[in-house]
Amino acid sequence: MNVIELLADLQIRQDAAANRAGELREQIEHLNAALTEAEARLAELVTTREVIAELAPTGTESEPPESTTA
Repeated sequence: MNVIELLADLQIRQDAAANRAGELREQIEHLNAALTEAEARLAELVTTREVIAELAPTGTESEPPESTTA
């Protein structure tokens, strides 16, 4: 293999590596967006649970127990 062929081969490998890096960057951007959405949803659920826990009755005797029939 002469120098010209070696340089051409290196260019092909460089282009492939650059393309792969670009694909990985796109995947990272997608995953970051999905993570941001999931974290926002988690925060909403935590807040909702906390609000309901504050507003829910504490289980005093005035409440009749739930009955189940099998």
